[in-house]
Amino acid sequence: MNLQNRLWAVLLLGALLLGGWMAYTGANRAVLTPLSNAETMLQMADKLYSAAYSATVQHSGPYRRAVDDDSFAALGNEVAVGFGLSPSKPVRDANGHRVYSSSGPTQPEGWGKLEVALSGWADGSTNLIVRLDAPAGTEKIKLLAWTTESSARLEKLGIQGKWMITLRGGAGAWSDEAMKALKGKVAASFKAEPVDSYKDSSSEIISYNSKLLEPGIRSAAGTINLQAAFHRDSVYGTYRLTIATPLMISEP
Repeated sequence: MNLQNRLWAVLLLGALLLGGWMAYTGANRAVLTPLSNAETMLQMADKLYSAAYSATVQHSGPYRRAVDDDSFAALGNEVAVGFGLSPSKPVRDANGHRVYSSSGPTQPEGWGKLEVALSGWADGSTNLIVRLDAPAGTEKIKLLAWTTESSARLEKLGIQGKWMITLRGGAGAWSDEAMKALKGKVAASFKAEPVDSYKDSSSEIISYNSKLLEPGIRSAAGTINLQAAFHRDSVYGTYRLTIATPLMISEP
């Protein structure tokens, strides 16, 4: 999926769901730490994955208004430079919307890819995405430190960071019994109850409500703050597990 398609897919999710999630969790911030979700996800990952896993950490939410091209470019550059990235120039997508993006390796060691993306509508409203893609085997301490530092950078911009976290990796050899056991292990590890599910010939996605994670997104089926996807690899006879809070982020 290219940058613009991915950007607008995430923005639609933000407009319909994440805004409500941020409002819903706002009253609970006094009793929750900013890293509670990140710490919980990484702790549980050690129990669930049979090999090293990759991680995507992303904030998506409304940002300041920009009424013209110059103010939009200045807004994007402010965020990019604030995250150690190079300034960039906005473009227009097929629908005429302003789109700004800047990306590069994390600093100073370059262990992950960082991307800042800003989108703008005709009424001047904007939406900001800050995304980290970390390869399999990245140390947990680096992921937690990045989240802490990035939350502080967002605060300087007047934003309270709300991090979506997605982990992907192998989960062992395939069998019906192993699949059943893995689903039970995910639910037990997160103290989670299934809310909804989707299944096809090679995968199953289950949405949960977990007692260990921050209050999530309200849907018709219930409140969701954890998703797990169980993918069967018929070539290698293994399972690939994706876990995410509150919802899955598209792959890089």
